Amino acid sequence: MSDFVVTARKWRPLFFKDVVGQEHITQTLKNAVLGNRVHHAYLFTGPRGVGKTTTARILSRSINCLNPKQAEPCNECENCKAVIDGRSMDIIEIDGASNNSVDDIRKLRENAKYAPSNGKYKVYIIDEVHMLSNAAFNALLKTLEEPPPHLIFVFATTEIHKVLATITSRCQRFDFKRMEIEDIVKQLKFISSKEEITIDEESLLTIAKKGDGSMRDSQSIFDQVVAFCGKNIIYSELADALHLIDEDFFFSITSAVKNKDSAKIFELVGLVISKGYDFSETLQGLLEHLRNITVVKVTGNVDSLETSQQSKNRFLEESKKFTKLDLLRMMNYIAQQEQSLKFSPQPRIRFELALLQLANIDSTTEIQNLINEIREIKKKGTAFDGFSSSTVNENHVTCSDTKLSKFPNNDNIKLPEPSFNKFTAEMLVKDWSKFIINEDVINSGLKLNNYKPQCKDKSIVLICRTDFEKQFIIRRLEEIEQLIEKIYGLIVRLEIEVEEKKDDNLPKNDIINQSNTSNLRNFDSNLSSIKNKSNKVLDPNLHEIEKILIEDFGAELLMDFGKGD
Repeated sequence: MSDFVVTARKWRPLFFKDVVGQEHITQTLKNAVLGNRVHHAYLFTGPRGVGKTTTARILSRSINCLNPKQAEPCNECENCKAVIDGRSMDIIEIDGASNNSVDDIRKLRENAKYAPSNGKYKVYIIDEVHMLSNAAFNALLKTLEEPPPHLIFVFATTEIHKVLATITSRCQRFDFKRMEIEDIVKQLKFISSKEEITIDEESLLTIAKKGDGSMRDSQSIFDQVVAFCGKNIIYSELADALHLIDEDFFFSITSAVKNKDSAKIFELVGLVISKGYDFSETLQGLLEHLRNITVVKVTGNVDSLETSQQSKNRFLEESKKFTKLDLLRMMNYIAQQEQSLKFSPQPRIRFELALLQLANIDSTTEIQNLINEIREIKKKGTAFDGFSSSTVNENHVTCSDTKLSKFPNNDNIKLPEPSFNKFTAEMLVKDWSKFIINEDVINSGLKLNNYKPQCKDKSIVLICRTDFEKQFIIRRLEEIEQLIEKIYGLIVRLEIEVEEKKDDNLPKNDIINQSNTSNLRNFDSNLSSIKNKSNKVLDPNLHEIEKILIEDFGAELLMDFGKGD
């Protein structure tokens, strides 16, 4: 029985053409060999398992091959076989982690002086070169800058930022990129066919994604799955082998979030615990799940998703249940929670809290849509009752328990018939509670509950509690007078005054109001830039949304945070 060879070694590329996903590098190196323009020092950088060392070995064989074919090594001559078997005296591989001292580099410099034994070049491949000490790097500089004509260096590193600039400036740098999912899947499918292993598409995609852009990692995972499942690999068994969370689980979470089903959230948390899943990895999977939904929502198609066709269809349906802003907020929230979970002394509670808050997160709507809805409500004879809790910014409004309701039916409320001779200001003061709920008053959008009328000579004075209330209503006094005349036939002049209160006898709430009133006086200069609604002259520096809120809904500018010292 022959010894088992791991897939990453058994199927290591032997030609430039077989290196997956790095064509921009392999083609450049082939052209350099063909044109006899081989540099004396190369620096290969990139993530782990993407072909840096493999490419260095192919290059070393290519330049020393006795029978090269279009810059590709033949892998059959004595020089090529010696390199493949690891017995070549001309190709020296060094581990930078264990040979990182000045003495090691001195030995390298002494040996580098001697000409190659069989090939044309002596090649030093130093893996993880960033592990060399600064002193070792400096000791290498002179040889690297003026090497013997037979000497070539190939450095490989995953952390290019740790390599001294004096080293990188003397090398030709090649950046290896992360493997694309489809490239890894294609290679694994090729290996499976050669090894006579059957594997479904979803399993291939899962292994490729788990490899995180590394071909070597993906091949190692492939070996693990084959050891567990045998020659016939199906996704359900693969998920058990790799202890993966099924996609159905994440669809269940987003469904519970959409339905605000906190009980279901606790059930799903219990499933995570019973299965022994890692909390942080679960949130990472949820973040990727939300990302997929967002991609479909934004682009309107599923072409860019790295998943099976069946899952693509599910994501398409799921994207219809959420708005773009909701998805972005959920992604941002989960990303924050995933980071804080790592340092939490009680990860289970933090995990439960994250999902529960996600299920009870406030809905989001575009502010322009909200404004349009309010305008429609006003046109239909309804009124804006306000928000119990809201946050407004330039891009969107987040609302909790938004109330947009009709006022009570006023048909049963009897108001005095208009009379120019009998109805007086005193009668209006007495019947004020009926006046403020009259249909015409309600349709005007006026809210007069907080204003108490008093007779004063031939006028009626409306008493309010704060300067804010005074500023809010003062520009609409003429409109109120016209409504009084229309409903009662009474011509009267209205005035507005702020109720005076002694500080010693003020209740707590009134003290707060008085403080607010004082603060409002300090910002009276800001209010001066906004004229009354009749002439609609507004500060030209206001944002468009601010202008709409002021013109259409009677908003007042209290503080301008955008204009500071």
